[in-house]
Amino acid sequence: MKKTRLTGIILLISVALTACVSPKYNSQSVSTQSRLNAQQEIRNLDVSRRSVSDARAERKVRRIYRDLEPYATSLCRQLAEGSCTWEIEYSTDDELNAFAAGQGKIVIKKGVIQYASNDDEIAMVIAHEMSHHVADHINETRQNMTTGMVMGGLVAGAIGAYAYSDSAYRDQRIINAAATGGGLGAMAGRLRYSKAQENEADYLSAYIIHNSGYDLKKARTIFAKLAKAGKTEHGERHSVGTHPDPAERLARWDVTTSEIVSKRGRFSRR
Repeated sequence: MKKTRLTGIILLISVALTACVSPKYNSQSVSTQSRLNAQQEIRNLDVSRRSVSDARAERKVRRIYRDLEPYATSLCRQLAEGSCTWEIEYSTDDELNAFAAGQGKIVIKKGVIQYASNDDEIAMVIAHEMSHHVADHINETRQNMTTGMVMGGLVAGAIGAYAYSDSAYRDQRIINAAATGGGLGAMAGRLRYSKAQENEADYLSAYIIHNSGYDLKKARTIFAKLAKAGKTEHGERHSVGTHPDPAERLARWDVTTSEIVSKRGRFSRR
């Protein structure tokens, strides 16, 4: 299909996706100056990997997870949105990365332990992945992708039927157009709210680690490390595609920290 048709399909899909499930819990927006300060902090941070055995790394992951689980479960039940039963899994992969998957799975890779300077940074990563489940992001993404795929296929098929009305291979071209539109729609559905979901997971994780006895200010430096050395579960840098700008994440974390201190750790359901 021509570029103009693809542009039209993407626009129509985006309009259709406005009805999709979207995150509710986020920090206040941050100023341009706060983002610039965070960018400078990220540039100046020295990121290095340290050696750690798998046995020690896994013990640490499971201990910190146990510390976080009681409040995370309480918050999950308070929100009553996602699954409140999780399975923590340690991976020997030395990539600075972690992710949440279906069936309550949380995977923490060895690289998180290798790059972390303290337990608070590790707690932030684990709590972030827990928060994806607490907020039901896995199911939300599936719903958004399915909606996008259906809408994309319908829109592209309709455009194809009109564009190829006089074609000798009309039926096959319409099928091809619908398949292309479905693929675009699924991608749009995944990307539309992914950054907002990451911000929501950051926000909820801050409450989890604070109420579990970990230090929000010590945890914040993991954002800079993720920006420099981390990869997402999709294999891209954290500053690209599905994740928010690292400087914005760091600045938002500071705003959330101030909020939590002022509210003495009390989470307010919206």
